[in-house]
Amino acid sequence: MKIWYQSASAYGYEPVWDDYGRTVLAQCRAVLRPDTEIQLHGIQVMVRDVENWRGLGYFQNVQTLNNMRLAEEQGYDAFVIGCTLDVGLYEGRSLLDMPVIGISEAAYHLAMTMGRQFAVVTSSSAFCEVYGEQVVRYGVDRRYLPGPYIVEASEEEIATSLGQPGPLLDKFIATAQRAVRDGASVIVPGPAFLSTLAHRAGITSIEGALVLDTIAVAAKTAEMQIDLWRAGLRPSRRIGVFQRPQGGWSHPAFEALRSVSAR
Repeated sequence: MKIWYQSASAYGYEPVWDDYGRTVLAQCRAVLRPDTEIQLHGIQVMVRDVENWRGLGYFQNVQTLNNMRLAEEQGYDAFVIGCTLDVGLYEGRSLLDMPVIGISEAAYHLAMTMGRQFAVVTSSSAFCEVYGEQVVRYGVDRRYLPGPYIVEASEEEIATSLGQPGPLLDKFIATAQRAVRDGASVIVPGPAFLSTLAHRAGITSIEGALVLDTIAVAAKTAEMQIDLWRAGLRPSRRIGVFQRPQGGWSHPAFEALRSVSAR
């Protein structure tokens, strides 16, 4: 089986993200079966701190939607949205005949099987707003500690900190400790760069609370769902939920939309 892992970073286009990309692949490989292939892809045009700019985020996210179609054309078996904003999650499930995994959705649902309450330790107040909306949308808000639990840092600061984690890692641990004192038994790092930071530091728990490796969870969820799809367990297409376009008009429409979004 073959998994497309889509990062919201400029991995493959800007060298500053090379170390991050290598670590993401290591996180995935640590949990996947030897015969599972995973390919990491970045986006060519990356908006820094995109969680603050929903209008710009819309245009950035088109790159992910186009890559979903490309992944299907190239014969991938699953698509992982490695951006914790879960960009295009529902759209992708209505477009593709393969599992589409949102890293945040997968993390929240697994967190509820690993502990009583979970908290997201994040890097900006804008992320807190998005995650607060997500937990309601995914139906897990009763088990979510809203905090906020913020480690002040930009995405690029997090990415470059992998080589010298130092102060940023200390701030992450201190913020997670506060969440544990508030009752969290699972810590969900978000954005994904914080998960990579914890992984590189070998942190799997803080004061007895699990620190979830969200990247590994997303990759493993994709692998599991491929197995389930092959066994005939697939999403509901009823009453428009994840309904796929039908008819001969759909392919020309997608091609026209792709040409517009690429301009």
